[in-house]
Amino acid sequence: MDKFVLSTDTCCDELKSNLKKNRIEYIKMAFICDGEIFEDNFDSVEEYKFFYDEMKKGKIYSTTGLNHFQIKEYFMEILERTKMDILHVCLSSGLSVTCDVANQVAEEINKTSPNKVYILDSKSATQGQNAVLTYAMLLRNEGKTALETKEILEKEIKRLCVTFFLGDLEALKRGGRISGAQAAIAKMVQLRPVLKFDQEGKLQIIEKAIGSKKAIKSLFDRFAKKYDPNSPIPIFLAYAGDPTNMNELRKMFEERFGITNIITGPVGPVICSHTGPSLTGLIYLERQ
Repeated sequence: MDKFVLSTDTCCDELKSNLKKNRIEYIKMAFICDGEIFEDNFDSVEEYKFFYDEMKKGKIYSTTGLNHFQIKEYFMEILERTKMDILHVCLSSGLSVTCDVANQVAEEINKTSPNKVYILDSKSATQGQNAVLTYAMLLRNEGKTALETKEILEKEIKRLCVTFFLGDLEALKRGGRISGAQAAIAKMVQLRPVLKFDQEGKLQIIEKAIGSKKAIKSLFDRFAKKYDPNSPIPIFLAYAGDPTNMNELRKMFEERFGITNIITGPVGPVICSHTGPSLTGLIYLERQ
């Protein structure tokens, strides 16, 4: 029997039916288009593809964080129903205030509740967050408590490498993050910015590759130097839009290293709203 309830937000971009199957509670994040708010409840590849196609047609999306009331209501319902501690794996505090709000709610609840709420900052998002969630699930299944799992993962997250590159900067232009001139130049030279999450869960550019092949090679070369072959969790590959680059990376792992323990997954609306539907990501644990 589980010793705690494992929880997350839907920025982990795991199919919701899989979360339910694996006994993982979740709170739905939201995104906005044309003034209408939509909940992220995607549960099929087709739903992600539809979202990518809409962005490619010019639809502009934005996101909104979870508020204090929503998070408290969510945690209280689980506590009352299960009478167990909760470990909640949250979207990076470096990207959203949602994690900070969750910590405030947990502190408030824990003053009076016999069962406690623990917040784990994934320092990541999308399939990186899913990798942390997968590790948490393994520890839960081994019989660890919520606090034990949190303490282990806070150390392990420091060696989680979450890297990705963007194949199109149009969404960044539309969102006002870069100018039209910068986007035009990037398109002309086929600029592929390579980014990673730092130790604070914030994004930093680590390379400006020219062309997708060089960007793929950049991700692969960094992996070859630092990957922990004894990692307890699989390699995760992420994509938004066309999975061709992701599949090329997967082929390289299989052919050059014989690695087949690989999980592939989409980038959902919360992150894709900001990055655009042209992203390839790689997530793994580095050697200590």
